[in-house]
Amino acid sequence: MAILLVSSLILSGCKKDKTDEPVSLIKKATIQLSGAQEVPAVSTTGTGTAEISYDPSMKMITYKITWQLGSASATTTNMHFHGSDTGSDTVSSGVALAITGFSTGNSGTLSGMTVALSNAQEAQLLAGKWYVNIHSSTYGSGELRGNIKF
Repeated sequence: MAILLVSSLILSGCKKDKTDEPVSLIKKATIQLSGAQEVPAVSTTGTGTAEISYDPSMKMITYKITWQLGSASATTTNMHFHGSDTGSDTVSSGVALAITGFSTGNSGTLSGMTVALSNAQEAQLLAGKWYVNIHSSTYGSGELRGNIKF
């Protein structure tokens, strides 16, 4: 009987606890892009979405951005991640990282990955102080914006 009890205790110690399973640290957000989120807001029928993932182990953002500008004759002139220590939903911030390789037409889809963020950039991003901005020939300061919140 003692051998069974000892064997039972040894085997029960070998069971894997559910809490031992790795937890994904990747942050994900799907954000809506609109002219209403620009600062100041712009009047456009343009829309878009950005699927954003942030991997803290690599300090990189992976993104898929889909957009349609409000005017068929407009062109996409620039794309950026903007952010700063004082960033918020109601202020404009400087460019943190350029987004390259986008179509210059009035619509498109772009997927990519950023360079590794600095510690300061990571802190800003995770604190909700960054946004995606799409600039157009109609709105040079930005036609579509989406604030990144995980």
